[in-house]
Amino acid sequence: MKKNHLIGTLLFLILFSPLFSQAKTVYISPNNDGIQDELAIPLSIKDKRYISEWNLIILDSENTIVRTIGNKHARETNATSVFQSLFAEKGFKSFWANLKKLFAPKKGIEVPEVVVWNGFLDSGEVAPDGNYSYYFTAKDDNGNEAKTSMYSVVVDNTPPAIALLQPKDEAKIFGSNLRNVIKIEQDGSSEDLWEAEIKDASGNSVKSYTWKNDSPKTIEWDARNNAGDLVADGVYSYAITATDRAGNKSEKAEVLNIIYDALPRSVNLTVLGSPFSPNADGIQDSLRFEPSIPNASGLLSWTIDIISPNQESKIYKRFEGKTTPQAFSFDGKSEAGSVLGDGEYQALFQANFNNGQIAKMSRNFIIDTKAPQASLVLETPIFSPDGDGNLDLAIIAQSVSKEKNWQAEILDANRKKVRSYSFGDNPPEKVQWDGLRDDGSLAEDGLYSYKLIATDDAGNTGFAETKLFELNTGTTEVILTVQNPAFSPNKDGVNDVLVLTPVVKTKSEIVEYRLDIFNERGESVKSFADKKALPRNFQWDGLDDNGSLCPDALYTAQLETVSKNGSEAKTLSQPITLDTQYPTLELSADYLVFSPNGDGKKDILPIKIAGSEENQWIAEIKNQAKTTVKKITWQGSPASFDWDGKDENNNIVADGNYSLLVSSTDDAGNKTEKQIPLIVVDNRPTKAFVTAELSAFSPNADGIKDEQVFTIMTSLQEGIASWSLAILSENGASVQKWTGNDAKSLPAKISWDGKDSSGKVVEGSLTADLEIIYEKGDEVFAKTSSFLSSITPPQLLVKTSPQYFSPDNDGQDDELFINLSAKSAVPFTSWSFEINDPQNGKTFWKTSGKSAITERITWDGKSNTGELVQSATDYPYTFTVSDDIGMTSRFEGLISVDVLVIRVGDVLKIQIPSIIFRPDNADFKSNKEATNGLEQSVIDNNVRVLKRIAEILNKFRDYTVRVEGHANNVTNTEKEEIEELVPLSQARAAFVKEELRKYGVSSARLSTVGLGGRQPVVPHSDRDNWWKNRRVEFILNK
Repeated sequence: MKKNHLIGTLLFLILFSPLFSQAKTVYISPNNDGIQDELAIPLSIKDKRYISEWNLIILDSENTIVRTIGNKHARETNATSVFQSLFAEKGFKSFWANLKKLFAPKKGIEVPEVVVWNGFLDSGEVAPDGNYSYYFTAKDDNGNEAKTSMYSVVVDNTPPAIALLQPKDEAKIFGSNLRNVIKIEQDGSSEDLWEAEIKDASGNSVKSYTWKNDSPKTIEWDARNNAGDLVADGVYSYAITATDRAGNKSEKAEVLNIIYDALPRSVNLTVLGSPFSPNADGIQDSLRFEPSIPNASGLLSWTIDIISPNQESKIYKRFEGKTTPQAFSFDGKSEAGSVLGDGEYQALFQANFNNGQIAKMSRNFIIDTKAPQASLVLETPIFSPDGDGNLDLAIIAQSVSKEKNWQAEILDANRKKVRSYSFGDNPPEKVQWDGLRDDGSLAEDGLYSYKLIATDDAGNTGFAETKLFELNTGTTEVILTVQNPAFSPNKDGVNDVLVLTPVVKTKSEIVEYRLDIFNERGESVKSFADKKALPRNFQWDGLDDNGSLCPDALYTAQLETVSKNGSEAKTLSQPITLDTQYPTLELSADYLVFSPNGDGKKDILPIKIAGSEENQWIAEIKNQAKTTVKKITWQGSPASFDWDGKDENNNIVADGNYSLLVSSTDDAGNKTEKQIPLIVVDNRPTKAFVTAELSAFSPNADGIKDEQVFTIMTSLQEGIASWSLAILSENGASVQKWTGNDAKSLPAKISWDGKDSSGKVVEGSLTADLEIIYEKGDEVFAKTSSFLSSITPPQLLVKTSPQYFSPDNDGQDDELFINLSAKSAVPFTSWSFEINDPQNGKTFWKTSGKSAITERITWDGKSNTGELVQSATDYPYTFTVSDDIGMTSRFEGLISVDVLVIRVGDVLKIQIPSIIFRPDNADFKSNKEATNGLEQSVIDNNVRVLKRIAEILNKFRDYTVRVEGHANNVTNTEKEEIEELVPLSQARAAFVKEELRKYGVSSARLSTVGLGGRQPVVPHSDRDNWWKNRRVEFILNK
């Protein structure tokens, strides 16, 4: 009890560290990855006397001591040696310094502030994974001893395990084809924290996952970010990692080139019956909506809102549901039940899906309750179509609203139709009736009316009718009528002949006639005459009496008749137009494929038109079913126009092939038409993705990751006008490029050998940028994630200190500090630092790692099996680093071991295997001096070593030195031992003694002995290490 009390009051052993304040277990991973590789323990020992000894004791889980780290044994000189050295050096200053040493107070051993355990056992091996405990002991010069509490440390060199199943390439593409998620199957060890994240092509994190105190689970990513919003289309990557308590990091586990292709869900809406007129007249009173959703999987809700095209916020009527919509009718009424006013409206169809997508489309329609409007003015209440030039025509002036199809008719007093007209959308300002029926015969004298009527697309009918007017030919005997006063004798089969029909009103028989065709100068160009009754009609083919075609111009026909009773009559026809010229037309378009999708690229199709002035030009755009979807008319000359892809209801037409026909027929029947037979409307969405197969590659022709392969995917392969794939450096400069000139069609894969356009290898961080331009105007851009190109292997450097190290536990240069440096743009996959046996080249000590390199390694001079380095020997080392793209670098050097003074009990020993003698001789003769002589470099090293030994021996002047010669018994026989090895080893010991005397060691202190091969340090069976048996040992005794 008394002794314990003394220890408690005089010797305090304190362990400082916040890690141990609550007795928490510490975790280390001595795997040289630079993270928690060692256990560093702050230490403080307080005592009224000096400390003579301290130790750190490491025990395994079975309480077996596996490592002891203790204080250094300084090779201090004692008082006698100091006294002897008082006069060893000249000068008062040296004398005074030695005198101070003689009378200096006694000091304890040095106590470090921090004691470090690097995870190695006394055997030289790395401690296996498991639970360990440790404590400190300390003694003072009176023999008092203190001991700390026991603390726990866990050695864990096993990184977190992760098993990540790589999805197939096709499974990495999701967002379309009903695959709304990507499934990443994974499993692993249970750890404090697993972290995973999904990044976009620019390296930005969009989605994070964590698992605490658990193993990682399989995930399904639905393309939503951490905020719950859908991410943009593009290329993404997934990576998962964990760091355990010992700092071990899981192996690299990632899924690259995940493609989110959010081809949007679509909706369709067919609108039937627009325009319509909800005016309760029973004609087109309602509109029919036929909504459809091609893929209704995951449908949450849908709405169809009736809005104004330019005012979406105002909703007049809403239809909605949560199941697949069916067709229904719209009566034109608002939510309040009132009929909407005339005008253009829009039905906005929107569907919401559980994957966050929203599909929209709109269709325009028109409400029109107003009937077509027309007004008529009768300018001739009576007319007489008798060819006398006076009131020969009934003239009606008309003005109308814009409608597609105006019709007119002449009705007699009995409401019977005698003549009909079809004006289409362009009725003339004035209508002239020549009194002829539809069959070309002259109508009877009597009362008639003119009626103009139209029914618009909404089913509204409007009309106007004149009051009765009179047709009265009076006493006229003969009338000459022309059914069509314009003709074109150009032999095209249309209106090639002018038909003139005489109408005889006299009761007396016609016995003679003459018909002349006069030109504008009054000259007869053609005549028909005979002395007989009039023919039913005259047909003029445009030829004159000489058989030549008359020029295009205005003509007049005059008919003269003689009756049987002798009366004569003369009548003129209305003006006749001879016109053989066709309307002229030029029609063209700069391109024929366009996409009216509002992206600003070929949203319209410019149509270039130039033509002659005609009564009417008609342009019709028709779909493949030959249905007209758009119609444009002109009076006079046709004009160029832009088609925006919309139909008559202002809705974008469906994708497909269309044609444009422009035509005009003049009064003479000459018809000109030209066609653009194929116009393509293509609003299909265009997307593209490009991925790089490797995150890094090395185009150095070593057969390992020499090429980068780019995979190109596009939603629309056809219709590509041009494409390019450019490799861009970090500053945006193009270093290599492929275009449509290299391959007409867009390739699915492009391989790159890493060279620029001049054939020089490109290094650095790069991206591949894809550009596709479609004939229809769409432009698509995509780029890869950044990747590395490098042919520069890792740049290595090793620095060691001190220059000579001596792990003999004397407190001076006992540890070698190895600084490792490796630089590369590419991640490392493995590294090793290996120290080899200087004679057999086998591994003496080695450490290694994977991606992280320990920047500083502390080596105690022991091999992996616990063997200490040999004195005064250079050990070669190799630092090797391999990167992710197959390149490996090596850095080689030497570690110079100083002369080691090893304490064995009370004896100090110096063991030198590096003194090389001439074979079977005891000298250092060179090859110039003797047979089998030594190289000069070997001799120089021998001299260096012996001088160093002499320097050390002179520090231990109180010690006598026995120089022992040792040899290796090759035959393992006693004969070799007695006859060869003992004499040879004795001679070599004597030679070394003489050399030491030359270098200042007193011969009185030196003795020699030749022990031959009787004390080997390695067994005879270990041939690789026989060289260690050939040695000189120096035994220092007081």
